[in-house]
Amino acid sequence: MEAMRVPAFVRAALVSLIATAGLPAAAEVRPGTFRSEALGREVSYVVDLPASYDGSGARKYPVVYALHGLFEGAGFWERRGLAASVARLREGGTTPDFLVVAPDGGNSFFVDSPTGRYEDMVTKDLVAHVEATYRVVPGRQGRALLGVSMGGYSALHMAFDQPGLFAAVATHSAMLLERIPSSEQGAGRWHMAAFNKVFGDPIDPAMWQANDPLAGAKKVDPKAVPALYVDCGAEDRYGLASGHRELHRILDERGIPHFFELPPGDHGYEFVRARIEASLKFLAERLK
Repeated sequence: MEAMRVPAFVRAALVSLIATAGLPAAAEVRPGTFRSEALGREVSYVVDLPASYDGSGARKYPVVYALHGLFEGAGFWERRGLAASVARLREGGTTPDFLVVAPDGGNSFFVDSPTGRYEDMVTKDLVAHVEATYRVVPGRQGRALLGVSMGGYSALHMAFDQPGLFAAVATHSAMLLERIPSSEQGAGRWHMAAFNKVFGDPIDPAMWQANDPLAGAKKVDPKAVPALYVDCGAEDRYGLASGHRELHRILDERGIPHFFELPPGDHGYEFVRARIEASLKFLAERLK
């Protein structure tokens, strides 16, 4: 029997409908931009959507906001293999589905500084954009924050600076320094250039103190802190394990619950990939 021929205009309509329906056949990482009033410009980001997300359903999803490291951008989520880690977690079916949103913060340390109000970009503009654009659970109970290296520094700063914003925060190899960085202490040329651009040259001690997570941990209301997951490689080549021990000491001393671990490992994405499924599971379990 001859197959029924579909008119060309019908085929075109079907193709158009499928293209605009917003139905990912599988988990999908999409690029996007939003207007940041804090920076006065458009900012790029990527959103990692689970396969269950579609453009017409009623289900709402929690969101994990992911902050990249120094010399990275929003594309780190796929390029560094972290989207693949989320895909494995979703396939395992042990946690509910959630969205991941990774904004581009350049080398800003995601702080408000003379280079721009990057903390406001994340905590005000990005959050507002995501909650207006995607079907997500609004408010603190639907938000978590993940940070790597520079992004881990930023995530912990936000956890202590604005504890009512996120339900849970997780970091890998966060840039926790017990002293203001300097070339004499071993900071490299390019790292010092990034520090100086944001915090001043020489670094402004008051500005450093205002954004330092170790300082923030000492003054935050212990009862207000989000659920915390913190890890770092014991052999971190930048010496960040020492700063993590200090954070652990402060949190313990103040009675602030947290998960803390210094497993074997160095600074880099090999360590992050080995740990991120555990941290994402931690976050997902604490989201509505």
